[in-house]
Amino acid sequence: MIVLPLKGLIFGILLLLWLVASLSWWLGQRGKRPIIQHSADPLLRQQITQHRAFIGTLSHELRTPLTALLAHTAIVRNQQSEPAVREHSLLTLEREAQRMARLVRDLLELHRLELSDELPLVPVNVALLAEEAIASIWVMADEAQIELQFEADPTHQRVLAHPDRLKQVWLNVLMNCLRYCRAGDVVVVRVLASEQGLRCSIEDSGPGIAAADLPHVTEPLYRGVLDNEGSGLGLSLVQQILARHHSNLQIESSTSPPTGTHIWWILPYD
Repeated sequence: MIVLPLKGLIFGILLLLWLVASLSWWLGQRGKRPIIQHSADPLLRQQITQHRAFIGTLSHELRTPLTALLAHTAIVRNQQSEPAVREHSLLTLEREAQRMARLVRDLLELHRLELSDELPLVPVNVALLAEEAIASIWVMADEAQIELQFEADPTHQRVLAHPDRLKQVWLNVLMNCLRYCRAGDVVVVRVLASEQGLRCSIEDSGPGIAAADLPHVTEPLYRGVLDNEGSGLGLSLVQQILARHHSNLQIESSTSPPTGTHIWWILPYD
């Protein structure tokens, strides 16, 4: 009963290890630039520091699931392990493999965005994309007892955007809300016209983001809550996508009553 799933998991682990090796090679190439240890250029020193911090954080993020994969693979392969223990280890293997897959996928996605200066933009109905994103997470929100509300200006005009990427922005921010919000919280999605452009916002009544974490939430791999299952790259991807839509991600949050987080961006009309 356990042989076939184990073979599949081992194959998946080997595939993930290959992806990690490929990713490590890319990071090595990414870091191949003239590094001057005591450069007078403060920007260069800052880039070096950020690069080293990123590599250190990534190493930690990969080491944790790899350690769990190796440990639980040994348990499953041990024929003397109790069936319940082996089943638990199989579930842990699957969960950690999925975690690594998300991390590698999002890192490669971020890399692709960094390499592309521009995205092909076409006229898009932003409210429709927001509705599609809400529909994608509706069941998860319902199971978590989180209320979703949607408001859209019926007269808003289309803007130039990349439909798939812009929908990804909505999904990433909404998934963040679901991860941190509590049962009974409310998430309000709005698409409203303004003088500057189309104002897109997501506001929740969740616990809020600590003031110390708020300036860092868009940094790659940064997670204020360490046991959160996200990859730590969701808002980094959002920031990169919006930059290619000539827009900026804005975040306000409060951990004092009334708690909540307000995220918004403005898409220019042309």
